[in-house]
Amino acid sequence: MGNETKFKDTLFIGSSSEGLSTARAIKEQFDSEMDVTLWNEGVFKMNASYLESLLRASNSYDFAILVFTPDDLVTSRSQQQSVPRDNVIFEHGLFLGRLGPNRAFIVCEETTKVLSDYAGITIATYRERQDGNVLAAVGSACNRIRTAIEQERQQPKIGVLPSTALAVGYFENFVSKVVPALGSMQELHMKRKLTDAEGKPTVERCRLSYNSFVLNIVIPKNLSEVSPKSLQLRVSNLVQIAIETPFRDFPFYIRSKDYNPESKAALSVFDIPTTLLASRKAIELILDGGGSIGLSPDQKMYEHREIRNFELTLRKLIEKEYGEDNPYVKIESMAYLTSL
Repeated sequence: MGNETKFKDTLFIGSSSEGLSTARAIKEQFDSEMDVTLWNEGVFKMNASYLESLLRASNSYDFAILVFTPDDLVTSRSQQQSVPRDNVIFEHGLFLGRLGPNRAFIVCEETTKVLSDYAGITIATYRERQDGNVLAAVGSACNRIRTAIEQERQQPKIGVLPSTALAVGYFENFVSKVVPALGSMQELHMKRKLTDAEGKPTVERCRLSYNSFVLNIVIPKNLSEVSPKSLQLRVSNLVQIAIETPFRDFPFYIRSKDYNPESKAALSVFDIPTTLLASRKAIELILDGGGSIGLSPDQKMYEHREIRNFELTLRKLIEKEYGEDNPYVKIESMAYLTSL
C-alpha cells in the first residue's frame, strides 16, 4: 500500500535512583529501535512541578517501562519483604492510566514483591547475576516486552490528541466517496482555477478519459509540510484540479503529463490530508500555546505521534474496505511526491 512513513516509537523508562543501572541496561536493549528516554534525562523540567512533568511525559510517549527493584523493606503480617520505591509504583500507575495495560510495562527484580492488583499486567522479571552483567540479566525480560510492543504497535492509539478521529473522518468523507466515483466514471469532469490575461480568476473545464486510476494519499513527515505556504512549494510540479462528482467537487493534484484530454491511460491523482493541521492546533493547546520560536522537543514528539497514528489508522481502514493489496489507494511519503 505504498511506502510507510518511518517514525520511531518513543519509550520512557522510569526507576528509582537505586535501580538506575538496570534502567540504563534496558535503554541499551531498546536504543537502536526506539527513541528511549530515561527519567533523569530532562523529563523533569526546572520550572515545572514533579507531577506536572510526569503528566506531560505520560502524554508524550508511546510506551513506558517502570523498573521495580527491592529498594525498601516493609513488614506485612509479621513478614519482612523488599518492595519498590513508592514513587516508582505511582509513576507506573500514571502511565498505566494514560497508555493502558498493553503499553505500560514492569521490569521487576525477582525478589521484589509487587502488589496483587498487578495481576493481568505484563511483568517481566529478571535476576541479578553473579558476574554483575546487568545488560545480560535484563535480556529475556526485554525480549518479552519487545514482543508485546510489536503486537501493540500495529493498533491505532486513541488518546487525548485527534489523529484517530481525523483519519476516520478523512476516510469516511473523502476516500470512501472518491474511490467509487473514480471507479464508476472512467471520465473526469474537471475544473482548473486559472488567471486570465488581466489577472482575474477564471475556471477552465475539460474532460479526461482513463482506463484505470490510483488515488495516492501523501503523508507528510512533519506537520509544517501541510501548511498552505509550504504545500504550495511542494506541489509546484503538479496541476491542481477539482473533480465533479454526485457528492461535491473534490480537489486533487495530478501530474502535468496526465492533464491531457486526449489520453486514455492510467490516471494517478494525489491528495495531501491537510486535515492533519487540526492536530497541530490541539498540540499547541495542550502545550499551553507553544509560544516559543520553532518547535519544542515536546511538540515535535507529539506531531510525529499524530502523523504516525493517522497513517496507521488510515491504512487499517483502507485495508478493511479494499483489501491489503488493493490497486486503488496507495499511501506515499512526501519524498515520493517531490520526486515526480
